[in-house]
Amino acid sequence: MRIKIKYAAAIMAILLFAGCSDDKGDGRVTDISSSETTTVTESTASVTTEEQTIHTTELVTETETVPPETTTVTTTVTTTVTTTVETTTPPPVTTTVVTTTQPPVVTPPSTSGTTSNGHTITTENGITYVDGTLIANKTYALPDTYNPGGLTGETYSAFIEMQNAASAQGLYIFVKSGFRSYADQRYIYNGYVARDGQAAADRYSARAGHSEHQSGMAIDVNSTYLSFADTPEGIWLKNNCHLYGFIIRYPEGKESITGYMYEPWHVRYVGRELAAKIKDSGLCLEEYFGITSAYSY
Repeated sequence: MRIKIKYAAAIMAILLFAGCSDDKGDGRVTDISSSETTTVTESTASVTTEEQTIHTTELVTETETVPPETTTVTTTVTTTVTTTVETTTPPPVTTTVVTTTQPPVVTPPSTSGTTSNGHTITTENGITYVDGTLIANKTYALPDTYNPGGLTGETYSAFIEMQNAASAQGLYIFVKSGFRSYADQRYIYNGYVARDGQAAADRYSARAGHSEHQSGMAIDVNSTYLSFADTPEGIWLKNNCHLYGFIIRYPEGKESITGYMYEPWHVRYVGRELAAKIKDSGLCLEEYFGITSAYSY
């Protein structure tokens, strides 16, 4: 803002002459009295008596308006964001369990009778026994549930004893094939049928349920080749296995009776007493007991 103060020439002249010490009118100012002291910057007054011209100097007071100080105010705004999450609870999963009721296992009734040559034959829980000896051949099958889980303890112990006796003679016999489950035998037999046909397979392999290996009392020793019969181990086994409760189950020349070709490697545990009787008789198991071995299907 600019403020201008003008002092009129007449007023200035009166003040100047009133304060002079003589009346010569030389125009000199000797004193200025005032109750207030006024500072005048760059003020020049020139008065001439002849021209009565009063020069005045404008007193210019410049007032600069200073722009207001700018204050920067930083405001931190904290915004709280509320997020609403909608969760959908899935409907409960309904599981339908279908249970199939299996027909009850029918246990065949126990039967008892005599064989063609007077031995006692019984059937208990689907298992056939002759004079207490379990029978598994083409006529008499074992249930698919029959599973001792391996060689019976008595069979295994007898074989170890026989193995040690052979070892003492410098011979080595071992279990090539022992226990087979119903499912194992089915798989093996079906493989032979696929390879050689059923008629051929039936001569050297049993159908599922009809294998003595399922009983846990039959062992194939060392080799399943006919040449095994002529080896030292094969000869020793044929002559001595009865001493430890075993018989050569499918002897040579008895295929029409046993239903299987000669297997010099296949021994069956029947106990020492019975093994010795069968050995001495020169008969196969079916002949000795008076039973058959033939599929009915």
